[in-house]
Amino acid sequence: MSNVYVLYTGGTIGCIGKPLAPMPASQFAQLVASMPGLAQGQVAGLDVPIQFTIEPYTVGGQVQTLDSSNMNPADWVNIAIQLAANYAKYDGFVVLHGTDTMGFTASALSFLLQGLSKPVILTGSQIPLSSTLNDALPNLVGAITLAGKQPALAEVCIYFDSLLLRGNRAVKVNANQFAAFNSPNYPPLATVGTIPTVNTALLLPMPPANLSLATQDNLQALQDLLPKLAQNVTQFSIAALMLYPGIQPSTVSAILQNTTPRVSGMVLLAFGEGNGPSGSPQFMGVLETASANGVVLVDNTQVLAGSVENAAYATGLGAAGAISAGDMTPEASLTKLIYLFAQGKSAADIKTLMQQSLRGELTTGTPTGSRHTAQR
Repeated sequence: MSNVYVLYTGGTIGCIGKPLAPMPASQFAQLVASMPGLAQGQVAGLDVPIQFTIEPYTVGGQVQTLDSSNMNPADWVNIAIQLAANYAKYDGFVVLHGTDTMGFTASALSFLLQGLSKPVILTGSQIPLSSTLNDALPNLVGAITLAGKQPALAEVCIYFDSLLLRGNRAVKVNANQFAAFNSPNYPPLATVGTIPTVNTALLLPMPPANLSLATQDNLQALQDLLPKLAQNVTQFSIAALMLYPGIQPSTVSAILQNTTPRVSGMVLLAFGEGNGPSGSPQFMGVLETASANGVVLVDNTQVLAGSVENAAYATGLGAAGAISAGDMTPEASLTKLIYLFAQGKSAADIKTLMQQSLRGELTTGTPTGSRHTAQR
């Protein structure tokens, strides 16, 4: 029998009342136990039952139940701390989370949990479990089942509406429908129907022993590192800016100069393949000055699918010192920047690492889907 750790952070899945607000973890656990097939902390009806334990999200010993709109980078690290503290005791992990920023948390966890050798699956719902008609129950059962029965899954994922997506490739695509998430630049890792169908060729490989969290020394090293990262993420700012026709250079300057703590990196949500108002010397000058002062500029796109090629057009932002995000999602670009800066890396090193695939978040020269596209 496999054992799954379910971390309840809040979100719509556990909401109740009008207006909706997340219920405490203890109340949510009681509600789950009342659901068909989920009594006594087990998923029944399987060839081998899966045992699961629901635990509250805690920070400094204090229980936190959050709407995901209130999540911040320190929460991402604290979630990783809680998962790492329980890593050796469980076979898989599920994080129950609000949908609004789930893509950010999934991306952040993929970077924070280096050496992951077990499934970590985020899920939630568009309608609370407390409602009669909901998507919460199938999402919850599907996530627990995949976390408990797919030992080859060694990465952070999002499970939603029968699709298992790589976490750092997933984006929220619908605010209302049950099919809330998709992965425009990478195929689903699995689909769940009458039986789960896993595309093993798309999965990240198991990490080597010298990096794997299955090794006690590596797990201890991560447990020692994460509290330091939780402090470091508060020492700098990473900005994201959507470009639009008529954007003023003073707008960009205000963000770069007046943000506290100072902006160390900025994700530019540009047009098309990474284009911007290059016809404005003032606009390009602001970016050039920022880059010269050590701000890492990442040229991403506001388009849902496709890749940034910022040298393809004369309007590309590479001339201002911006590096290409390739086909990374904005969520992955931003959380990757935060992760790298929190480690104290130099701007030059971060520019290099941003253009390498660390956890399968970026398509490199190796064919898409290769088990060798990511560094562990």
